[in-house]
Amino acid sequence: MEIIFKRETSLGRETYEELGFNSEEDLELEISRLTEFTPEFKNNLKSSLV
Repeated sequence: MEIIFKRETSLGRETYEELGFNSEEDLELEISRLTEFTPEFKNNLKSSLV
């Protein structure tokens, strides 16, 4: 038996189910959570602007 290593490139066309989410809303909530600034970053940004 021959093992073939295949590298696939994603263009972001997977469904939310393929990504492991129960709904599109769950996926959107996770994206929002992951792209949110941390409170520490917000405070440091405010401090540097003053």
